[in-house]
Amino acid sequence: MAEGKIVWSDSEGDLRKKKTSKGEDAHVDESQVILLIRRLTSGKGRTVVEITGLPSHKKWCQKLCKELKKKLGVGGAYKNDFIEIHGEKIDQVKGVLLERGIAFKQIGG
Repeated sequence: MAEGKIVWSDSEGDLRKKKTSKGEDAHVDESQVILLIRRLTSGKGRTVVEITGLPSHKKWCQKLCKELKKKLGVGGAYKNDFIEIHGEKIDQVKGVLLERGIAFKQIGG
């Protein structure tokens, strides 16, 4: 027997290569989600709409971000635990969320 590391495996093969799911396969019930929306401005007057309170399902959040950017025709990004949409588009963001039946609360002005 050759010297080396012991590799544990199961019926599916090498456990080191086995993907672990951390809530990725779980379905997101959009009627139970309540997002928090707020408008932020930087020092030079650039406006960003920040959406927080997202579920931990990464692919769902990425799809929501992509849909918002496409429908509004603006830039933005999904970062660790929030979505940012560039521009003064808070009313349009609310409209898209209402279309999808996602509840939200506006924070601040």
